[in-house]
Amino acid sequence: MIQPIEKKNVADEVFEKMLNMIIEGDWKKGEMIPSENELREAFSVSRSTVRQAVQRLSALGIVRSRQGKGTYVEQVDTSFYLNLLIPSLMLSGGDSISILEFTKSIQVECVRIVSQCASDEEIARLSDYLEQMRFAGDYESYFHFDMGYHSYLAQLTGNPLFIKAIEIVENLLHVYLRDIVAFHGSKRSMQQHEECFEALRARETERAVRIMVEHYDMLLQRMKDWLEPEKA
Repeated sequence: MIQPIEKKNVADEVFEKMLNMIIEGDWKKGEMIPSENELREAFSVSRSTVRQAVQRLSALGIVRSRQGKGTYVEQVDTSFYLNLLIPSLMLSGGDSISILEFTKSIQVECVRIVSQCASDEEIARLSDYLEQMRFAGDYESYFHFDMGYHSYLAQLTGNPLFIKAIEIVENLLHVYLRDIVAFHGSKRSMQQHEECFEALRARETERAVRIMVEHYDMLLQRMKDWLEPEKA
């Protein structure tokens, strides 16, 4: 049967048009966008509609209002596009597995790049995270330093997409991964982080990659086992 067409929210349309203008460079970084009155007249909508659209752009970090000076375009880089994914992700079990698989591919490449390009001093700083993980007082703290270890690996690549991806994973999978560590304990995870660090320090790229693959394969299996009761 033919279904009726849903009317689109006017504020959504204004948001999308403004977003496209920023992406296409009509409004550039550091440039002040038109005032609420100017936008209201240009789009032929109410002031509240314009305000809603601007607030959404502001919440995503795309624009920033300066008291008494107007609203300006912020930096729009490659990591910005990953920010747009966050509101659209619905975390069912299948989504969690997909996100973790995606993270595995990124972290494996991070290890490869860091092993080949990072300095000895940069790699040595991973030991700070290991120390914090060893003496974490609870699993919440352990998970925090664990994610710090992975975030630092991403930062060492200099790739903003890798860095943003790890940030997203921490936000979206925080509870799942923390509870998995609490259930299984941190012993094996800690051992894998230490072995990966030693391999990186020795510039044994393939061994470091293999250990990271094993680490994420373990996490994926534990995630699947953890989610299994939800399917029952």
